[in-house]
Amino acid sequence: MQNEEPLEVVFESVDPTEVAIIKSVLEGAGIPFLTRGEDEYDAFRGAFRGSVFNPRGRPVTFLVPASMAEDARLMLEAGELPED
Repeated sequence: MQNEEPLEVVFESVDPTEVAIIKSVLEGAGIPFLTRGEDEYDAFRGAFRGSVFNPRGRPVTFLVPASMAEDARLMLEAGELPED
């Protein structure tokens, strides 16, 4: 994994519907991404830590290559896919 481009956070959300939409938008634009925190949710839409239940849980964080971060942020803010 040497010489790989660093990743930047471009979006965070605790809303599972929004997470699905952001995934779709990034995939449609051909922007590679990773998510962090997505696996911390259960079927009841919350995060369990020990005996404490947090109904909102942690946000899902979207990370993209640094060279594409600005384009991804602008696209997500505008709410549309770039034209080819």
